[in-house]
Amino acid sequence: MTPVYVFDPTASDLLSRVRGIGRYLQLLKENFSNEFIFSDKLPSTHNSQPITFINPFFDPLKTPLLMKRIAQKQIAVIHDLIPLKYPFHFPVGIRGKLNIFLNKLALKNYDLIITDSQTSKKDIVNILKVKSEKLKVIYPTLTGIFFDSRSSTIDLRTSNIENRKSKIKDLRSNYLIYVGDATWNKNLVNLTKAIKFANVTCIFVGKIFTNYLTGGANLGIPSARSFGRALMGKNERQNLSNNQLDHPWQKDLKEFLEITQNDKHFIFPGFVKDEELISLYKNAVANILVSRDEGFGFSYFEAASQGTPSILSDISIFHETAADAALFADPNNPQDIADKINELFTNKEFAQKLGNKAKHRTLSFSPKKFKEDLLKIINDNW
Repeated sequence: MTPVYVFDPTASDLLSRVRGIGRYLQLLKENFSNEFIFSDKLPSTHNSQPITFINPFFDPLKTPLLMKRIAQKQIAVIHDLIPLKYPFHFPVGIRGKLNIFLNKLALKNYDLIITDSQTSKKDIVNILKVKSEKLKVIYPTLTGIFFDSRSSTIDLRTSNIENRKSKIKDLRSNYLIYVGDATWNKNLVNLTKAIKFANVTCIFVGKIFTNYLTGGANLGIPSARSFGRALMGKNERQNLSNNQLDHPWQKDLKEFLEITQNDKHFIFPGFVKDEELISLYKNAVANILVSRDEGFGFSYFEAASQGTPSILSDISIFHETAADAALFADPNNPQDIADKINELFTNKEFAQKLGNKAKHRTLSFSPKKFKEDLLKIINDNW
């Protein structure tokens, strides 16, 4: 196999380590540490040796990583195109439109595009007008700790997460868990309405819930102003008034904050370590992800690896990834979501069977298969 160079921004950008790109690069490093070269520097164009270059996070909204050929084989990984698919809810501005135009040109320098699902592949064909034969689907896997039955987890009764930020031990495993961010497609307003209809508690885990927690030992609720700033670019932040979230990116966020403010149905521990996250999954009644759209949906598989069932949106991506190993709800109907929540809370036998079925589903997305599929594509003659 020719040398494979993977662009790794996490080497110099600390923030990228906790974003989606950090998780995907973690997968690559765990599975290809001996095969690939990871660097935050682009390989030299003067290198006479044939090489393969992988851009693991091709983002059409960002300045293109490269506009020319630097390797004999060039691969771009596009995880999803949700901001481009829903422009009203993700207005990109003049700079964003320019970057989209430049990235469409830059894609011509890539020989192959890898994406996370058939659903994302269809979007890339329709939105970026890439030929289908140039696209390959390789389903991601989970990091090794989720598959390792010997891995240590945290006792939630004594864990730092409990002592710092919430009263998780008092829930006695009687809670939902949501893991993710707070963008429009996550459908948090309908999720929070459903949680209140069902009268249950939900723990919200994610980096976005970490830096904007309000004080003391109380349950942390992000402030509208600081939370909104976290989701916007520089120009949008400059135009944000002190008390309003009127930008389209923040419309749902504002309502979400109003619903959850000072409400004990909602707990925000923020970012947690994987050991703590696994414990939260294991002790939850269910994982919930009722997004309007997704490119893959990692939390389903993270929960499934621990035998925890999930309530998912009744949309194509989740039928593709979860098959029939989940409970599906109408993402536009909070009452239907609440009914599905209550079904799992009241029918423990059904919940356990669904969790076992979900755990079996993760076998189709193993690290072994991920590695084999990616190596096959790299070694194929294009």
